[in-house]
Amino acid sequence: MTEPTRQHLLDAAARVYAEVGFRGATTRRIAEEAGVNEVTLFRLFGSKSALIDEAVRARTNAGPAVQLPEVPKDPQAELTAWAQNDHAFLLECRGMIRTTMAEVNERPECAHEFADHPIESFERLRAYTERLATYGFIPASADTGAAAAMLKGSLFADAMGRDVMPSMFPPADQAPATYVRLFLRSLGAALALLLVVLLPDRTAFAQGTPAPAGAASTLSLAEALRIASVKSEGVTIATAGVMRARGQVRQADAQRLPQVNGSAGYQRAIQNQFQAITERFPSEPDTTSGGGESGGFGAISQIFAAPNTFTFTLAGTQNLYTAGRLTAQRRGAAAGHVAAELGLTSAQAQATLDAAQAYFDAVASDRFLAIAESSLVLTQRTLEQTQLARELGSASEFDLLRARVARDNQRPLVIQARGNRNTAYLRLKQLLDLPLATALTLTTPIRDDANAATDATAPLTLADERRLTPDTSVSARTTVKQAEAQVRAQESALTAAKLARLPSVQLSSTYQRFAYPPEGTFLPSALDLYFPNWTVTLGLSFPVLTGGRIRGERMVAEANLIEAQQRLQQSREGAALEAQLAVSQLEQAQAAYAASVGTDAQAEQAYRIAEVRFQEGISTQVELTEVRVQLEQARLQRVNAARDLELARIRLALLKDLPLTGGR
Repeated sequence: MTEPTRQHLLDAAARVYAEVGFRGATTRRIAEEAGVNEVTLFRLFGSKSALIDEAVRARTNAGPAVQLPEVPKDPQAELTAWAQNDHAFLLECRGMIRTTMAEVNERPECAHEFADHPIESFERLRAYTERLATYGFIPASADTGAAAAMLKGSLFADAMGRDVMPSMFPPADQAPATYVRLFLRSLGAALALLLVVLLPDRTAFAQGTPAPAGAASTLSLAEALRIASVKSEGVTIATAGVMRARGQVRQADAQRLPQVNGSAGYQRAIQNQFQAITERFPSEPDTTSGGGESGGFGAISQIFAAPNTFTFTLAGTQNLYTAGRLTAQRRGAAAGHVAAELGLTSAQAQATLDAAQAYFDAVASDRFLAIAESSLVLTQRTLEQTQLARELGSASEFDLLRARVARDNQRPLVIQARGNRNTAYLRLKQLLDLPLATALTLTTPIRDDANAATDATAPLTLADERRLTPDTSVSARTTVKQAEAQVRAQESALTAAKLARLPSVQLSSTYQRFAYPPEGTFLPSALDLYFPNWTVTLGLSFPVLTGGRIRGERMVAEANLIEAQQRLQQSREGAALEAQLAVSQLEQAQAAYAASVGTDAQAEQAYRIAEVRFQEGISTQVELTEVRVQLEQARLQRVNAARDLELARIRLALLKDLPLTGGR
């Protein structure tokens, strides 16, 4: 039989085995699935067991092909590519993996076949993580084995459980990148990722040799997007907001737990009324007890009259009942944390869009300068032809003057295009925090494919390998989710304000030690000279008269809630409008680009004809100049249309996470 028939049987056996297991995968069913005779199955493989073993082995050997580099350059990009490939493989084989795990006791050989792939994958990941530590991307003390197991386990659990519990996991196209980001964050890679931007040559950095400053360098769009995600001020501010929200959650949680504080104090009495009383009215001797001062009054008076006092205090409090205020504050803090996380997502999307726009503006400025210089060459060539015609007597002085003026008028346009290019490059460098004196060579061109059709709903792969699916639904918009979280936070704040009138119960305890060293000494010489004082208090507190403070807090909370609700409504309306505008802008950009492609081709053909006609004396220089201007305009329009189409694609793909651009 031919190899395709053998492969068909292997594929059919893999599908049937994944669906019904070894017992249900009869040879007849496999043959019917493959569309061959049952006799063919036995002739090629001998038995069902051999067929299924080879099918499992074939699937295992078709594992991820993405390799982790020996010398890390960009951990986030390299790990994301690897994780996406590994996740896709696990998703594709999840049925067979589940079946193999369920039948591990009956057929352990299949389990061993499938275990080889995850073990090898884990070992490669662990070795790469160790190399990250070697090259300084993560601290040397990081637990690389546990971290690698965590990332591998997250990918495996996602692939196996997504069908059953989809709400537990991030979107499938974003899950690998999310797990990688958390993986690197857990290893303390934030500083190292910054160093990736500042020192692209990590090998030189690991050896203590800094990269040369001010040298010319190349910059791709993928690198620009990665740098923007780290260097963007908006992303940094949003990250600080997430940190603040996380701290507020901890503050709210801390109020449920005991609060213990310790203190130590020293007091020096300059003048003491008890000392003066003791000196003026000395105690009478106690004759009944054989001498000495009467009772313990003398000792007590000495304590009150002591010039030095040391105090050690340990105080603790525990909230027993707060009428639900702490619960409301905890919910509000959690909602604020969700809003901050969504704000970070929006900031990252905006940074990506800003970087892409600045990058393509710089690329387009290169094209504009090239077009202006090309037009200058054309006008110079026309001037030379006119001068020759003037010498031959076939052109007038007026024609020569017009040709010279046309050439001279093109020079300021070249200067202006060169200035615009410098401005675009400076803006790009400023956005990415690159040295302004560094010469950049942009390596990612604007796509100029006239045959490429754009579907508004088709997934888009960004230059940094992120694959995004446009989603124009209002409910999926990050700003809407953020506004909803803010409403929940303000609702919790209003609940806490309403409950402020109810009583609360606290349990407190204070343990103290007092010492009174005699004059001339600094610290007591023995522990028994520290006198204890321990109290336990069960307190009930409730507001009686607050001067309207509680009412004012409630009014503020109600106003904040109304404002948050209206902002949510504005966000929904704005998201719905921007979704329609984004789709419309993409369609308009695509139509404008398609029209500019045809116009550019026609203008170029027209100029070639006009130039021949001018050389042959059939047409005038006025006609040639008009056609040249039309050609320059057509070329500029095509570049502009291609840039606008590229940005419209990216904007629509990022729309779900972008912040709103304006009000209603």
